[in-house]
Amino acid sequence: MKKLLPMILAGTMVFGLAACGGSGSASGGDEPAGQPSSSGAEDLSSWKIGVMLSGSPTDGGYCQQGADGIRAIEEKYGCQISIIDSVTTADDARAEAENMADDGYKVIFGQGGQFAEYFSQVAPDYPDTWFITNGGAVTGDNQFPMCMSTEEGGYVCGVLAGLLTETHTMGTIVSGDYPSFTKPGVGFALGAKSVDESNVVKFSVLSAANSNEAYETIQSQIQSGADVIFPNADEGNSGAIKAVSENPSVHAFGVFGDYISGAPEQVAGNMMVDAPGAYVAAFESIVNGEAKGEIQYLGMKEGIISFQWNDQVKDTLPEDVVAQVEQTIEDIKAGNIDIPNEYDIGKTGITQYFN
Repeated sequence: MKKLLPMILAGTMVFGLAACGGSGSASGGDEPAGQPSSSGAEDLSSWKIGVMLSGSPTDGGYCQQGADGIRAIEEKYGCQISIIDSVTTADDARAEAENMADDGYKVIFGQGGQFAEYFSQVAPDYPDTWFITNGGAVTGDNQFPMCMSTEEGGYVCGVLAGLLTETHTMGTIVSGDYPSFTKPGVGFALGAKSVDESNVVKFSVLSAANSNEAYETIQSQIQSGADVIFPNADEGNSGAIKAVSENPSVHAFGVFGDYISGAPEQVAGNMMVDAPGAYVAAFESIVNGEAKGEIQYLGMKEGIISFQWNDQVKDTLPEDVVAQVEQTIEDIKAGNIDIPNEYDIGKTGITQYFN
């Protein structure tokens, strides 16, 4: 059963009440969709913002990222927010979107690409509301997906892996085999091969985000010669890092989290994603009148994707190795490196990137 979670703002119950604060109405009058009044007098605390999740807002993973994202908007701008969890069917998504749009919501987020198609059936009827999805490819006059460019972080890790490896063999695992999930691994493989085209990157898909399976799979990759590991397996990452910790000659990376403590002398750094920051950036593009009905890419340039060094490992590396990694980051920010995104990978598949 889906549940609407009302948020409290400055001691005021915000869900189910009329918009308060500022001089503008919730619908924004005759202003263009999603833009503040031309006088600049509208207080953003009057804006109502909603997000739909397919699961729990406290799952510690993907759905919680959506909840945290909309809370980040609340914290920065004082908007009135609502979180709707456990939305798993098209009918429920459309109904909830219509209810919020009828109630004057300025922005409705869907945490997951599946919401793109659901929203496309509602958005044309509500031109004063913006519909944003985390993933997906559907766009419209008042609808767009935000795409976190995690392939960029994977590429940076791949470059460092290519400089660290002694066996010229690396390994990566994923717990889901679809483009938006595999793109960090594709970036990793391309980064490693940019250092040396002969580098081999092994690729395995787990049957689930399971720590034990991740442990066994990484052990197998290590036994097959992999001496740098890039695990992208959600809850399985802890098992992967445990396997690395038992093989002192192997390096690894934390992916979507800080895993340095699991193997402090072996985890070279973490690839991090600021999901709340992505929500704020998408929202601000609307507030600033910059939003368009097209895919909004958010990567290293925008500060959403980053590489976090493990200084304990960094301090042992030659200066030229560190400099090459840092230059790679700057080149990505400047747009000088072309890395396939999830839409490119969806067209070509991933076979060509792995050995």
